[in-house]
This record gives sequence, structure tokens and C-alpha cells, in this order.
Amino acid sequence: MIFSPIFSLRRRARFAVRSSVAVVAALFTLVLGTPAFAADAATASISPFINKDTLAVVRVNFDNIDVARFAETLDGIVATALKDFGYDAASVEKIGAELDKTFAAFVEDGKTALAEARKTTLPGEVFFVVQSTKGEGAAFLIPVGTLSDAQRETLTATAKLAGQSAGFEAAVYQKRWLVVASDLKAFGRYYKTFKPGDNRKIDSFFKRNGAAFVAGYCGKLRIRSFLDAANGGTTQEMLFAQSRSVRDALEIFDTTFVDAGLTFDAGTCVARASFRFNAPVDAGRLLTALQAIVDEKAHAAFPDETSGLNGAVSKKYVDEFKLTPLARELWRGQMRSQLPKQNGAELVFERDLTKAAAKASGSAALYLVGLSALGQVVKKNVQNLDATDGEVDFEFDEEDATETPADEAEAAETPAE
Repeated sequence: MIFSPIFSLRRRARFAVRSSVAVVAALFTLVLGTPAFAADAATASISPFINKDTLAVVRVNFDNIDVARFAETLDGIVATALKDFGYDAASVEKIGAELDKTFAAFVEDGKTALAEARKTTLPGEVFFVVQSTKGEGAAFLIPVGTLSDAQRETLTATAKLAGQSAGFEAAVYQKRWLVVASDLKAFGRYYKTFKPGDNRKIDSFFKRNGAAFVAGYCGKLRIRSFLDAANGGTTQEMLFAQSRSVRDALEIFDTTFVDAGLTFDAGTCVARASFRFNAPVDAGRLLTALQAIVDEKAHAAFPDETSGLNGAVSKKYVDEFKLTPLARELWRGQMRSQLPKQNGAELVFERDLTKAAAKASGSAALYLVGLSALGQVVKKNVQNLDATDGEVDFEFDEEDATETPADEAEAAETPAE
């Protein structure tokens, strides 16, 4: 191949341009403190408040509310409840047909109300950010940079009004974020020296869970540090008063925890929380410690030497029918059913709230039937009383109903003629 000076110059020129672009990009990264990929990050709208050390971020995405899917979920809850309660298939079908009409109207009204709210007081998304277990930088952040002035003012006024009762302050920061925090001055002081940066774990989590109504990520959590910050550093003294299983669980968590994620789907009403540890053996050790805590609490709640039933049942019957061991095992079984399931190095809590709602609906139906029967008995007895004792009139004059306490006082002070 013949050497070409022109080719060499072009190649050097292209290299120089690429190098210059890289240098400029690096300078912008250093000056702005925000990596180039942040613009494409799932949390790009609050990137100035995130770096590699950020403890937790929770996002509520109101654009992910699917009214139609929620109506389908409600329909499924009712159908399940009816079947569990013993309704025959024909009745379930007829009730379902009527429910379809009801939910169709619900969907249309829901969509209209949601659209109107999004134009006025409902933001697209709300974030909660906390930087450390000490609670540093904790605040609700609502991106408002793309809203109109009227929307921003309405949303700010609503946030101020809602936050007053809870001791929160609200203000717009740099015309891009509505900040709701317990102390806005402390918020400003903290983020004045805060250095933003990428957090790929947080970004990856929110990209994977972009369709969730609520999604939250937490990393680098240490329970002991959190407790120390909450009670002034007296955690060690508190732990001495706890059982060995509680101390073991705390130690395992603090030395092996990696991160945690939470999601809630408003359409399907499914909530899921997963806690990841260094290895499956660590997750297993923590689960064993949690089970030991439940066993200890069960024995403490229902000890052998006393009835443990708070005097609700005579001790004679408690001993004769061995109610204490039964009550203990019922309590223990209920608590164990709430513990997470192990999936490799993760401990996972998952709840399908539709199933719980269906069971509750079935129970409610049972109670309503019982109350209806009881109501008929009461009504019959009242009718019998009316027939024998005469009619009792509980009505009162409308004029008396409109009289105010002030009027009554004035009447009392006026001497009789």
C-alpha cells in the first residue's frame, strides 16, 4: 500500500475532532456534575438530586393509572367473592352483566375525572428522595418545568394546603421542581453542596418497572445506623433488651443486605417487595432468624403458666380444653404466613390484594345477610310493640330544628310577659 500524506492528514483531523468532542463532553460532565446518560435515565427529571450514594427513591406515576384495567380487577373481585360465597353460575352471570353496565359508566367518569385532574392539580409523577439513613435531603419532588404558570400555581397552592396539617412546607425551586419538605431552608442548605451523579442501579430499577403506579428502590440501608439517627445513638442499649433472635436478624441484615425494590400496580392491585442479599445462604439465615422471632413472640403472647387469653375465658376451660397451645399455634401460624418467601438471594413479599378483597367481600356479604335477617326480627318486634303500646312519634318541628343555641340563650334571658 502506497503511503498517502493526504490520507494521513484526514485521519489525524478526524482523530483531533473526536478528541476535542470527548474533552468538551468531559468538561461539561465535570462542570455540571451530571453524566451524559442522565438525559435518558428513568429518573432524568430529578437527576440533580441523585448520585451514587443516594439511599432511596420512590416514584408515584399518575400517568400509569389505567381506569379500565382497574374496573376489570374490581369485576374479578366481585365474581370471585360471589363464587366463594356459593352463588350459582347463573346468578354470577346475571350479576356480572349488571356490573358490566355499572363499571362501564365508572370507567368513563374515571377517565374524565383523571383527565381534568391532570390539567389542574394532579402531576404526572411525584418522587420521594432521601440521601442517607440520617434522613438527609429527604423531600418530595414534583417536576413542574413543563407545566403552565397556572398549573404550577394551582399545584403549589394545593401542596401548601395539604402539607400544613402534616408540618410540611412547599415551594417551587428553580421553576423546575415543586419541593415539599419539613424544612425548606435545611433542604436548600443540603443541596447547595450536593454533587449529582449517575446511579445505574436506581436507573436500571426504574426502567424495569416503568409501568408501575408506585415503584421504590433502596440501597445501602443499615438498620442500626437508621435507629441511631432516630434515637440519638442509643441503639446499642436498646439491643441489649432484645432477644438473641432479634439481634441475630439485625446483624445478618446489616452485614449482607444489598438493595430492595418495591412496586405496586394500581390496575391489578398487586404489591411486591424484594430484599436482595449477598448470597442465598444469607437470605436463608435471615429468614430463619425471622421465624425464630415469631416463635418467641408466640410463646410470650401465650405462655404456658397463664391462660394468655386476658381473662376472656375461664382458666378452668383454658386448661381443660388446652386452649393456650391452640391459641399460640393459631397466632404463630398467622404471623409465619406473613413472612417473605425465599427466592435465591432474595426475600420476597408479594400480595395480590384482589384475593384479600374477594375474601373480605365474601365475609361482608355474610355479615349483610345476617344483619338483614336480624333486621327483619327487630322490625317484626317493633311492629308488635306498635300494635300493643301505641305509636311512638320521634318527629320534631322544623322550627325547633333551625333554632340556634344563641336563640335559645336569648329566649331564656327574655322575661315572660
